[in-house]
Amino acid sequence: MTVNSRQSRRPDVLDPIDLEILWSRLITLVDEAAYAIVRTSMSKVVVEGRDFGVLLYDAEGHMLAADVSIASKVGTSSIAVKEILKTHPIATLTQGDVLVTNNPWWIMGHLNDIAVIAPLFYRDELIGFAECMAHMADIGGSLSGAPREVYEEGLIIPPLKAVESGVENSTFFAMLEANVRVPRQVASDVRALITGLHVMQEKVSEFLKRHHLTDLVGLSEAVRAQSETAMRRGIAEHIPEGVYEGRSSVDGFDEPLHIHARITSRGGAVEIDLAGSSPQSTYGINCTLVYTYVWAMYTIKCIACPTVPNNEGTFAPIRVVAPEGCFLNPTFPAPVKMKPSSGHYVPIAILDALKDVVGERMLAESGNKSLVYLAGQLPSGDAFSDLIFVMGGMGARIRKDGLHCMSFPANSSNIPVEVLEGVAPIRVRRKELRPDSGGAGRYRGGCGQIFEFESVSELPITVRAEHGKLMTAPQGLHGGRPGMGGRHAVNGETIDDKLPVILQAGDVMTLEIPGSGGVGSVAERDSAAVARDVADGVVSEDTAFADYGYRAAPDVID
Repeated sequence: MTVNSRQSRRPDVLDPIDLEILWSRLITLVDEAAYAIVRTSMSKVVVEGRDFGVLLYDAEGHMLAADVSIASKVGTSSIAVKEILKTHPIATLTQGDVLVTNNPWWIMGHLNDIAVIAPLFYRDELIGFAECMAHMADIGGSLSGAPREVYEEGLIIPPLKAVESGVENSTFFAMLEANVRVPRQVASDVRALITGLHVMQEKVSEFLKRHHLTDLVGLSEAVRAQSETAMRRGIAEHIPEGVYEGRSSVDGFDEPLHIHARITSRGGAVEIDLAGSSPQSTYGINCTLVYTYVWAMYTIKCIACPTVPNNEGTFAPIRVVAPEGCFLNPTFPAPVKMKPSSGHYVPIAILDALKDVVGERMLAESGNKSLVYLAGQLPSGDAFSDLIFVMGGMGARIRKDGLHCMSFPANSSNIPVEVLEGVAPIRVRRKELRPDSGGAGRYRGGCGQIFEFESVSELPITVRAEHGKLMTAPQGLHGGRPGMGGRHAVNGETIDDKLPVILQAGDVMTLEIPGSGGVGSVAERDSAAVARDVADGVVSEDTAFADYGYRAAPDVID
């Protein structure tokens, strides 16, 4: 098949109202595919945690629209499609084909994320591509230690056809199921992604027919042009021209890993240079460049142009570079399984660089989240494996308090206790706000939480709780004080972050998730706000006195 060469409506014939309507409907159809994935997936990390994404590309591989689920799943703009076309050229593709890969250097940074990609056809002509990706509950690999190569982290799927002309590749699914602990769950989740592709094919065809379009070329050009213009305008307005430097760090295994960000803002464009960051690690805390780019791009978008939908034009004025061989751009076959523990802290270095030049769209450092992997065997003999998110506090804003148990930069969702206890043999004993964990200031940082669960399994459970920065308190901004750091413990004894532990029946794991930094001087905080925090249990009376000099009025007994 060849790319459609027939006349399509060009950008100059799409007036602003037409463009807004067509653009909004494109996003809606992508969201419809996302809803189909939620309805058909088996894993709670997808259904409840929303750790998946749906992307639409034009025939040249330009990302045109994305669903509104998790932030990180939109930043690998066009990389996987363009790379996969090198091994499967357009001429080899037919309607009903589905390509699959989990290459960490192409999509989302570790093997657990699988992407399926389908060519989209309309009237027998190739008019674009759809991509659906999600975090799998398991991808095989070692659970007992800390892998030193990506080969030890699980099944590597080269780009191949999972479906050919509408017929499933039984060899692929047999290989996949043979290499994971929960084969029915993982295979079903891959099929849920393929269902999303079917929805995209159907809805894009309906869209083109309804609006008398023959392809997506003109609309893609218009959308990307408008988005790029808006982003350039936003950068020019919110990030003054200049060169700025910022730093952050990540808790490593032997020593901290450092992130250095040099931000250059010129002519409505931004370059983020991460030279000076630590070399790649021998452990899986490395973060491939596609995932580093995700969070760098996302941070600039939040500052400069948060309301424009994500597409390749939105990202065009943002360039991210990192030296090959540093832990933010590791070379194959570096281990990368724990990439959230590094990638989630790239925004902190960028915000640190821009803290004195960006006005309202700034916040103090957040406590982020812990990722908790649970795996084991049920008495029935069936295996279980899944991932849950336990949120920390979100940093205080320039004119607002921080948010409790709201992760930044990742926007994935909490999994309800009832759902979690239904899929894993654990009993949640505590899930509560962590008082005093939000940093003091004119605007208080959001609190983290205490999450405690007990194993009720007759058989051992392997648990790996992964954060990135428990040892360092999230920093305040403009005179605000830091929030509390965090801790992971089993039966009251502190354990190492990011390393697996075995829970026996009755063992209790406790996660104390960091709070976040405050903004502004404590002397400027309104006393009524302090009183409200004390009444709500967010700040203890002792801390209120120590930080703000506040004492609650004694109760009067008649």
